[in-house]
Amino acid sequence: MNNLNDIPRHPIRVVAQRTGLTAATIRAWERRYSAVIPGRSAGGQRVYSDQDVKRLTTLRALTDGGRTISVVSTLTESAAEALLLEDQVMANSTPTPSETTDPAVWMEQAYSQVLKLDSHGLEDTLWQAAMTIGAHTLLDEVITALLERIGTGWIADEIAPAQEHLASGVIVRVLHRITEYRNNNGPTLVVATLPGEMHGLGAQLTSSAAILEGWRVAHLGTDLPVGEIASTAENLGAHSVAISVTKGSNIEQTANQLLELRKLMDQKVRLLVGGGSAHLLNLDQLPDGMFVILKGLPGLREALLKGALSNP
Repeated sequence: MNNLNDIPRHPIRVVAQRTGLTAATIRAWERRYSAVIPGRSAGGQRVYSDQDVKRLTTLRALTDGGRTISVVSTLTESAAEALLLEDQVMANSTPTPSETTDPAVWMEQAYSQVLKLDSHGLEDTLWQAAMTIGAHTLLDEVITALLERIGTGWIADEIAPAQEHLASGVIVRVLHRITEYRNNNGPTLVVATLPGEMHGLGAQLTSSAAILEGWRVAHLGTDLPVGEIASTAENLGAHSVAISVTKGSNIEQTANQLLELRKLMDQKVRLLVGGGSAHLLNLDQLPDGMFVILKGLPGLREALLKGALSNP
């Protein structure tokens, strides 16, 4: 016997009255974000279950609190309800710049929490930023800027190792929270760093950005032998492999490792190279067309878009 809560029985005008959303908004959320999937009456009209009404009410509350529907619509019902409860608790406890959509304000708030070693506050700020200004802007204009600011602070002796490590751990947790509910069926991307490369945050950002673009990602971590990267790409039938390069002390060795990796992989598999030290590679010494050197996360997205369009 079907649960009454799951039976589609409410026309859209009733749902609009119960949720406070307009019928146009409900239809837009269905069409663009698959927020709910209504049934159809015998006459072909949309009909919604009690569970659909509950979900739409939760999503409306989340968006009223400053979050974007494109992000919250990807959450399961339990996750959305947990997030709403978290928002209600945070609204009465931790002050955040929740009224602004300026990424610089979020970044400054986050940096102040890094300085104070406030891991809980930093995670809350980054999560609230993701919900307010969107995940793409968080990655491009908050987290990337925060990492640059931390690097500057390190040079100026304003940032200690403990603060840098705390920030890295929190950022990784937030990236996981943003992407953990995605169930992508796009092309496969293998992400890793080369032997001797121990800094993995750039690779984490790459993986998260690719997941948000609908790609399936195999994140292998740091310090991987090139043979392991190549064999994983082959076993998974990967469309592309992304390598994060942040170590600039021996860029010639990095170039040789990339050449070796390129030779081990099927030539149809694209090799994407990014990271803070990728610009140091001497392109004149690398065979033309064997690599795609990325210019930040926007460059990655452009490469992924071209790859998705040419997915074999």
